Amino acid sequence: MKKRWAMLFALALCMLSLVALTGCGGQRDNKVGGKPAQVVATLFPDSSEIWQRSGLALQEMLEKNGFLNDLRFARTAEEQKEQFRQAISQKPLAIIISAVDGDALKDELAEAAKQDIAVIAFDRLIMNSPHVSYFVGYDAREIGRSQARSIERALRLKEKPGSDNIEIFAGDPKDNNAHLFYEGALEILQPYIDKGRLAIPSGETGFEKTATNDWSAQNAKVRMGRILQLSYANDRPLRAVLSPNDELAVGIREALDLHYSGQWPFITGLDADPEGVRAIAADRQGMTIDKPPALPVKECLHLVQDIVKGQSVPSPSKLNNGMRDVPAFLCKPAVIYKSNLESVHWTK
Repeated sequence: MKKRWAMLFALALCMLSLVALTGCGGQRDNKVGGKPAQVVATLFPDSSEIWQRSGLALQEMLEKNGFLNDLRFARTAEEQKEQFRQAISQKPLAIIISAVDGDALKDELAEAAKQDIAVIAFDRLIMNSPHVSYFVGYDAREIGRSQARSIERALRLKEKPGSDNIEIFAGDPKDNNAHLFYEGALEILQPYIDKGRLAIPSGETGFEKTATNDWSAQNAKVRMGRILQLSYANDRPLRAVLSPNDELAVGIREALDLHYSGQWPFITGLDADPEGVRAIAADRQGMTIDKPPALPVKECLHLVQDIVKGQSVPSPSKLNNGMRDVPAFLCKPAVIYKSNLESVHWTK
């Protein structure tokens, strides 16, 4: 009997603690700067270092400005769905999310809208949902164009006749940005392919054949190794590889080290990962694109501050997600080559 009463007493204490922790309208008894803080949930993938940097920068900025940030990372779409449901239960002021798989969140987005919780898509626009309040990030299609233009310049495609070999890699099919990177790049490269100025000896073209599941460097390594063994025997030269980010470029370089002895190709990248920056310095990668976390983080802070005031938030542009024109706040990235590498803080 004593044990039973002890268990009931402990349970009651737990319930009281839970009530004290979470209140109505996103308020918790947790305090920032001695005052009750409104909750902002942040849900990011756990697939690369860039998400850790962005998440921690966002958390620091929000908490410096009086908000309590519930930051979580997910490796799978199912894990993020559960995190989203938990975030809704806190009745936060807003949910800032970079979706592992936007298509998997339809029910959760609808529930957030039902409870009047703003959803801010961070870096990855969630497609085919009317319940995305805002987008903050970069123009993904323009990033793809920038990668392709760097190949255009490196191979002197406009000025130099002939035919150069290239291989194309795309990102994870579940990530809308992967499709936009690819589409932007092909806007620049496809005319050269059509004219024969660029050749793809593997014959692997189109998004489905070039996509890389889970943004996995290992998957990119396996595919690049197979391409090299089947299509680049007998010293056939490879002049360029379109890689949508620095993570895939790692796998591509590893495959080249194992299976290729010709002149090193020009490889593109994205995210300015430390390993990508070092590869550029060593002439093993041609370029990368830096998307400084501070820029979209500041935009998110301004959005949240306006939301808490109940103000409408005018946006400079809109992006259509297949269901609505989502108010968009687009930041400007920096294209980095060896020639301007000293401007990257990792090299200083």
